Amino acid sequence: MRLSASLFWAATTAVQGVAAYWMEEVAHQGKAPYHADPDYQVFRNVKDFGAVGDGVTDDTAAINEAISAGQRCAPQECKQSTTSPAVVYFPSGTYLVSGSIIDYYYTQLIGDPTDRPVIKASADFPTDTTVGVIDGNRYGADGLAWIAVNVFFRQVQNFIIDTTAISASANAIGIHWPSSQATALSNVEFRLSSAAGTQHVGVLMEEGSGGLLNDLTFRGGLVGAKLGNQQYTARNLQFFGCETAISQLWNWGWTYKSLHVEDCGVGIDVLDNNTASITILDSQFTRVDQAIKTKRDGDKTTPKASGSLVLENVSFDTVGAILTGPNGVVIPGDSAGEALIEGFADGHLYNYTGPNVYVGDDRKYFPALPLCLTVTSTMKSPSPPMAIGDGTEDATAILNKFFAHVAGTDKVAFIDAGYYVITDTVTIPAGVRVVGEALASVLLGTGPVFSDIENPVPVIRVGKPGDKGRVEWSDMIVSTRGATAGAKLIEWNLNSSGEPSGMWDVHVRVGGFAGTELQLAQCPKTPTETNVVNEDCIAAYISLHVTKSAGGLYNENCWVWVADHDIEDPDYAQITIFAGRGILVESETGRIFISGSGSEHHVLYHPTPATVPFPPVAALQDPDFATSCRDVPDDVPCAMAWGLRVIGSKDIVIFGAGLYSFFNNYSTDCCQPTSGTECQQRIFEVVGSSLTTYNLNTIGTVRMVTRHGKDIAFARDNTAGFVDTIAVYYNA
Repeated sequence: MRLSASLFWAATTAVQGVAAYWMEEVAHQGKAPYHADPDYQVFRNVKDFGAVGDGVTDDTAAINEAISAGQRCAPQECKQSTTSPAVVYFPSGTYLVSGSIIDYYYTQLIGDPTDRPVIKASADFPTDTTVGVIDGNRYGADGLAWIAVNVFFRQVQNFIIDTTAISASANAIGIHWPSSQATALSNVEFRLSSAAGTQHVGVLMEEGSGGLLNDLTFRGGLVGAKLGNQQYTARNLQFFGCETAISQLWNWGWTYKSLHVEDCGVGIDVLDNNTASITILDSQFTRVDQAIKTKRDGDKTTPKASGSLVLENVSFDTVGAILTGPNGVVIPGDSAGEALIEGFADGHLYNYTGPNVYVGDDRKYFPALPLCLTVTSTMKSPSPPMAIGDGTEDATAILNKFFAHVAGTDKVAFIDAGYYVITDTVTIPAGVRVVGEALASVLLGTGPVFSDIENPVPVIRVGKPGDKGRVEWSDMIVSTRGATAGAKLIEWNLNSSGEPSGMWDVHVRVGGFAGTELQLAQCPKTPTETNVVNEDCIAAYISLHVTKSAGGLYNENCWVWVADHDIEDPDYAQITIFAGRGILVESETGRIFISGSGSEHHVLYHPTPATVPFPPVAALQDPDFATSCRDVPDDVPCAMAWGLRVIGSKDIVIFGAGLYSFFNNYSTDCCQPTSGTECQQRIFEVVGSSLTTYNLNTIGTVRMVTRHGKDIAFARDNTAGFVDTIAVYYNA
């Protein structure tokens, strides 16, 4: 596994200086069919808007013009929208800025990964009136431009952010990033002042519900990253010479994978007990005074389960103190030697026996996003591209022919931004690499083939049952239009026996946006009606099905979302859409890795009233609420969708799970502390399985874990603030 990663990066190095990055030269023919301007420009190169990139010319205005041009969703003016997506591309160079780069809704800021562009703040950068060299969610008179938990579908990739010209005493910030699902900061380096008294910060994230941070490097500064968000996966973060690497402002559950902290005063500083849980895996602290500072104080901690900490396979080399608490050192380090923690947990434990297998130096497999670092001639779009992404013309035959043609070649299937209507199954065969544009390449299943709830049909099928090989798929949306009760949005059959196949930022988005015919006008909420189903709003049978024949799949930052509100509505109006099942994994060969991904608002697996209009199907191991709820008190609803079920499985390991139930009949009253945070009776079921769960975080459920029909963990015993937390749950 490690060899594969090395080869990937070797390939990255090999192309530097040889050819321009493909995104710079490929023909961009993407469209936004629901924008008011038929000539709306999705792809923008900042140099086409006047940016120079010579490190001398002030490029602030040109960059902001590239982002804002064309009636887009601007901060403080537009609440949310999917109709004006954009990729803003930065060729290599040094871009001097004297004010913030203002990010817009549904925007991907992408640099050349073969020679990352530098965004350099000028010496007179006004830190007193701005928040961030890149401001992802600008403050106004009424607070943040967008509600942080509703900021979706955005990326910042492949940059160097340099604040070293700003006075060390100024409150300089690299990126301000209060964001949520389907967002990512990737392959970014932060160069911060290391002068005495430095106040520089790399990333400030104070709110949100994300998300993914990966392949970030921080050099110098007061704090590398100030992080406060509901839940996040952070992978391959490196810190060099920061006074504090990570300041954990608050969270419900964070998972850190492959941290490297070197020559820092403090590694992770947990500021208070508003942090529910932290999981640290496969990480290294070198020459650090205090690796981890926590406010957790054993049985004296309030709330009693807050500050839960799990370490697995973490090394400490020349570290003064590994863990310090309110009363001093909890785990001493060795200022002249090395210590290795194979497994450690501080928090509430259920049937805990420790990690099953110590992985040592053989780190768990987490492949990087493939950047397709190839010359432009290897990128191929479907032909004719202008005829099939308009949201009207049937693209089924063209896409099937296109993917079959690309399979097994050295070509990368590039799908321009647009809405591709699919009326029957589209197959992505083994040997295909697929890349979308702007998170706005939307595959839209619709029509009678997908309408029969008794005979479900896949919209996108990756391989046929029994097929072997690999697929790489990134930066796309799969959805449906209108009544599609029999639509299986993604069916994954492919078995990758060697290096796993991968999905990166491939999102399932069901309803709630332009072009779906599943918006407020068609599917309004119905709080006064009970068990009344508008059949035109039954939009999916299952969102992602990993079948029995499938194996070897890495799924990262893929959000499976049935819309609970209309993204085009300025008032965030709630809507009613029915989709049967979220993610079903039936793989018999295993090696399924799901990282930084989430699934929401399905009927049987997620928090909506269950069974209507989807009766249980035994062949899919659907829950039988008539049986399981028979002896459960009815003061709180029981027949509600499970957050997670593990049935007849083995060797399952879960890090940092967040299972939340917020609504009853469109109201969030049930999840408020004043109501006892009781929206449903149960949320996590285990039957006939061996698994270990590290840092299980739940909201709105009475019972946290149900095993073989018996409730074994209750929320009242594991309060950690707004969430309830179990540090370790082990089931042999």
